[in-house]
Amino acid sequence: MTFIRALLQNDRGVSSTQFALLIGLSASAVLVAVRIAVAAVGQ
Repeated sequence: MTFIRALLQNDRGVSSTQFALLIGLSASAVLVAVRIAVAAVGQ
């Protein structure tokens, strides 16, 4: 477990920007899905 934790901590510094991009992409995808659902219900 400690080895995996060390790897994760090492990756966090490098891929923090990638993680932020993933969060932004997933958030925008959720917003698009909600808009599509609202439009479908509205019809």
